[in-house]
Amino acid sequence: MKIAYVGPFDFPSSNANSLRVSGMIDALLMAGHHVQVCAFTSHTKETVSHLDSEQVQVSYANEYDKGLLAGIHVGLRGLFLGDNTLRWLQSLELKPDVIILYGTHLGYLWRLLAFCKQYDIRLVLDVVEWYDPRHLPGGLFGPFAITNELSMRFFAKKADGMFVISKYLQEHFSNQGCKTLRVPPLFSIQSARPPQFREKNGRLNLCYVGSPGKKEDFISMVHGLQIAYDAGSLFTMHVVGITAAQFQQSYGMESLSVLREAGYIQFYGRVDNSQAKEIVASCDFLVLLRKSERFVQAGFPSKVAESLCLGTPVMANLMSDLSEFLIDGENGIIVPELSAGAVANTIGQAVKIEDGRLELMKDKALNLSKKQFGQRAYFSEISNFIYSSCSNKTTGS
Repeated sequence: MKIAYVGPFDFPSSNANSLRVSGMIDALLMAGHHVQVCAFTSHTKETVSHLDSEQVQVSYANEYDKGLLAGIHVGLRGLFLGDNTLRWLQSLELKPDVIILYGTHLGYLWRLLAFCKQYDIRLVLDVVEWYDPRHLPGGLFGPFAITNELSMRFFAKKADGMFVISKYLQEHFSNQGCKTLRVPPLFSIQSARPPQFREKNGRLNLCYVGSPGKKEDFISMVHGLQIAYDAGSLFTMHVVGITAAQFQQSYGMESLSVLREAGYIQFYGRVDNSQAKEIVASCDFLVLLRKSERFVQAGFPSKVAESLCLGTPVMANLMSDLSEFLIDGENGIIVPELSAGAVANTIGQAVKIEDGRLELMKDKALNLSKKQFGQRAYFSEISNFIYSSCSNKTTGS
């Protein structure tokens, strides 16, 4: 089947949106589908290799470079994205059987609904979040918040089906009568772990990867590290994504001795994806703390899935669908609440874990990932869902 994967995502990149799309594409290729990508960023065309034997042709729509209101204001242009992607689709001599739209951006959605009706193409959405309107430009009653709510509550349900990343989104759209399939973030499984930091420094090695945003309780994490340090816990926190200077500019906390004491917190700044993965795979736990709000519950932390696929257990509070995957003391450690004290106590427990049991936890993390987050675990379901969405249409091969 010919599938076009389009939407406001960078590709290829190490961003969560690109990693989501990449995992889905790999699963589609495993099922024998032909995939074209029209991504968001303004780059020249290039070919991206997937599964070593398949090629995916990638085009770029340059949504911010040209199009309605593009020359007036970037923010205003953001409301009307999708017209360049539509022109790309119109230019295709052979139209796809199915279009998968990443997200629910209204500019894309209403154009694609009309286009798909015109050409008898099935439209499937890949929905991975529900934005908090307070975090969008213009705030709670701004135009971005209004269009987002219109998409999520009215226009999205007009699609022929949707992949959703969480149980929260599945329940929301199923209640609207939508055909849904829940698919978590998908990754390749780590074949072999690199040398472990623990073997070199004899400490508990933790890591955080990314740029702390509105989702994460980074302050509780850092203060928890300080309390654990004061209690005598021996650890190293590897922070990938920001530098020490960026951390100080955003959070201050110059008075915390754990930041000044050598060997306890190491900042790497931004590194390429392969190096970031190697750091995670060399650690004992990935740490992630997120607030229990709608936009967190509706999403799924791809960092957790990728960490488990690298054989690294997770130290996290229960958010989104993590209660279905994380087993305390088996493939991770559950932080019982979002507080510095709870973080410190959890680190104190982890420090006491013997090497043999920790290796067993890493093995269990890897085994779970093969069943739950590997592309091979989902490619049949994804393909069957695509076909069921096209059940009333004669498709090509």
